[in-house]
Formats: sequence, structure tokens, C-alpha cells
Amino acid sequence: MMQLLPLCLLLLASVLRATALRDYGAPPSTESVSQYHTQDEHGQYAYGYTSPLYSKHETRNVDGVTHGSYSYVDATGRKQTVDYQADRAGFRVISSSLQQRANEETPEVATLRAQHLAAHAAAKLRLSAAGSEATLPLDTPEVAAAKAAFFRRFEAEKRRHQLKASTVLPNRTILSQPIYVYQPESGLVYQYNRLLRQSRDYLPVA
Repeated sequence: MMQLLPLCLLLLASVLRATALRDYGAPPSTESVSQYHTQDEHGQYAYGYTSPLYSKHETRNVDGVTHGSYSYVDATGRKQTVDYQADRAGFRVISSSLQQRANEETPEVATLRAQHLAAHAAAKLRLSAAGSEATLPLDTPEVAAAKAAFFRRFEAEKRRHQLKASTVLPNRTILSQPIYVYQPESGLVYQYNRLLRQSRDYLPVA
């Protein structure tokens, strides 16, 4: 029995390979595939490849716009071709031979979508109601004490500056202690006094 297992696997692989060749044809040989590639220092390029079952060609201009096209043979033996363009607006399919339909929602997906939209609308309503009833947070005792101390100091400094701006103190002329200078040549003694101007541009801080 164990000796028949490898033989069965070999037969199965042969059948699968024959089915694949019948559906898609034999893979192209390396001699039947041609490709090219060119580019320059300005960012322009062109490349592509061609084979019996598939091909692609793409070029990029100096302005950054990319044009391309690719084709392949599908499982039914029909050749499908897609032309595309990529620029500042994004990637876009210009033309396609594919016959595709938009996806349709199943009843289960439609039910779940309706439930999601209803829950989303209810959540928005709750948030808007909570926002209208929201109140400002209350200060902690430490924050309230710090605010009171700050405003007391602020008012004291404000009054001090107002008093300083409105008070003009008179300047007083004061003579310094006399300075005596003896001149040996004449034998005279000269007395000098310096004028001191006293001004107060400050007030004591309580």
C-alpha cells in the first residue's frame, strides 16, 4: 500500500499539469519574451515587456506624468487590456476591456450598515447634549489660594506704581563737608564745597 502512494501522487500531478496547460496554455519560453528599458538624467524613462500571454508598457515624461498599458490572457482565453495614467490627480484607469460590475451589498451587510449609522447618529446626539450642559472645572483649594495670593500681590504692585508716578519729590541742594587745600607757594588755604543733589525715585515696598 505504501508503495502505491508515490505512484498515485505522480499521476495526480500529471493530471493537474495537463489541466493547467489546457486552460491557460503552456508558459512562454524565454526566447518569446522581449523587454526594453531606457532612462535619462531628467527622470524620464520607458520600459516594457511583451510575451504571447501578457505584456506591459510604461513611460514617464519630464513633467512627471506617467502613461502605461498592460494586457493579459484570462482563463477564458480572452485578452484583457488596461490603459492607465498617473499624475498630480493620482492613478486613474483611462480605458479597460474588463467587464466589471460594482459590488452589491448582501442583506447582512446592509443590516449592519444601518445599525452602524443609527449608533453613530445616537452617539453624536449624546455628545452634543453633553457639550451644552458642560460646566467649567472647579479650582482645588491649593489653586484657589495661589490665585488669591497672586491677585493681592498684583494689586499691591499696581498701587505702588501709581503712587510712584503721581508723587514728585523736591530736589534739595546740599553742600558737602568743606575741603581745605593749602598752597605752599602763596601760603594760602582754600576752602572748597561740592554741591550734592538729593533725589529719591523710589518708594519702600510694604
